Parts: sequence; C-alpha cells; structure tokens
Amino acid sequence: MSDFTEQDRELLTKFGMTEEQVRDDVELMESETTDHGVTGPVYYGLHMLPQSEDEMVSMTIKLPKSQLEKVTSTAKRYHISRSEYVRRQLAGAL
Repeated sequence: MSDFTEQDRELLTKFGMTEEQVRDDVELMESETTDHGVTGPVYYGLHMLPQSEDEMVSMTIKLPKSQLEKVTSTAKRYHISRSEYVRRQLAGAL
C-alpha cells in the first residue's frame, strides 16, 4: 500500500521522480548520522571543539543547589554536558 495520493503521484511524474526516490531521500534527510549536504551529522552530548590550542584545565566553583539544578536541566535540554554549558556561558560573558 502506498502512502502517496494520486495528486502526489502526478507531482512526482512532473518532476520525473519515483516514490522509491522520495522514500530514499526522506530516509537520508531524517538520518542524524549521515552528512547529506543539507545539514551535518548530529552529535549529542559532545563538547565544542576548542577554538585554540589552549590546554583544558579544571576549575571548581561553589553555587547554590537550585542554580546547579537549572544548569543541569538546561544542559540536558541542549544535549550537552554541564561543563560545556558553563563554558559557553562564560565565553559569552568574557
């Protein structure tokens, strides 16, 4: 059974495409791992590549628990680590 309507098929014919080509294109475009030229691969949870050759060092800070919870939830929403979220915020403030 086809997901395409008669109107869809007429439009495909006008552009010289087949249903199979459309299905292949959809699969390619919805892939989060394939670089198809429109958007790049999606990498969840990875930090940004360093903009310089500077060595990464650790820094310890104290903050209220409620603020840490906000940082954690916001970082999760962006699919990045808390450290990466804080680095990005600091980069914008400096």
